[in-house]
Amino acid sequence: MLHPIPPRAPRQRRALVSLLVAAALGPHALTAAWAQEPFPSRPIRVVVPYPAGGNTDIIARDVMKDLSARLGQPIVIDNKPGANSILGTDLVAKAAPDGYTLLVVIGAYANNEALYRNLPYKSSELAPVSQLTRTSLVVVTARPGLRTLDDLVRSGQDASAPQSFASSGVGSAAHLLGERLARSTGMKGAMHVPYKGTADATADLVSGRVGFMFDAISAMGAQIRTGKLAALAVTGQSRSPQLPDVPSMGELGHPELVSYAWAGVMAPARTPAPVVQRLSSELAQVLQGAELRAKLQAISTETVGSTPAEFGRFIAQEAKTNGDLIRQLNLTLD
Repeated sequence: MLHPIPPRAPRQRRALVSLLVAAALGPHALTAAWAQEPFPSRPIRVVVPYPAGGNTDIIARDVMKDLSARLGQPIVIDNKPGANSILGTDLVAKAAPDGYTLLVVIGAYANNEALYRNLPYKSSELAPVSQLTRTSLVVVTARPGLRTLDDLVRSGQDASAPQSFASSGVGSAAHLLGERLARSTGMKGAMHVPYKGTADATADLVSGRVGFMFDAISAMGAQIRTGKLAALAVTGQSRSPQLPDVPSMGELGHPELVSYAWAGVMAPARTPAPVVQRLSSELAQVLQGAELRAKLQAISTETVGSTPAEFGRFIAQEAKTNGDLIRQLNLTLD
């Protein structure tokens, strides 16, 4: 038994007719007809260049779930970890510039150009869409007698008795923030101790083997609450709701140390401007959602939402600030 073909919606019929006419006219007309299709008309792939389950992955999945609902198309998260985010970033840089392959980036993206001499992609191959979030970090210590940022700074004034600081690796956000703190406050005795990961660094920090460290509030919260670590300052302009009793770098008079971990979305360069603008506008609406904001606040993260131009300026400033420091320290990862 034959079943009748259901009638197509008017928009679908118009699109089909346009494509049939364009096909008859030639390949250039067919390309133009495809370009006129409403965006998005099929699933979007979002590459997260980090493993599943981490903060970046959690943020991406929460945001993209709501964006999918607004756009009316599935959004598939594709975790492509490796080489400090370089593998996934290169994949998107080489993808078709049609808005259907996007990239989630964090601070490492802005730093990698200074840390690596031979990246497989150029920054010009990617275009900013929107900053998604920002997250204050916290500087913590287990050393007795250190209960304020001033205490910590004084402890590092003596070059003959170095005050060590930990990080999850050379060139990481924690490393660069430790160096910025030492340089801006004159901590002549500050000494960097890199670890292979946050877990090992935290263990030595809690035991007192290393002096201090910057890290995410969500990562340090349990040790702070149990009194194993003392929180000296958060890196935001204002205090964090998760640590309301801890002063911020802004209020302590250190605007040069105001800094955030952050996440944002990039697209391949030459993605049509209307597509980039649509994605940016929709993300701005998603990031205002009360439920999403509450969910991200639980991991000490606040939503942002920005225009492509604003995000581009932000990345440029991050790349300059950290890039200058990376070059001064003569750091390289290749």
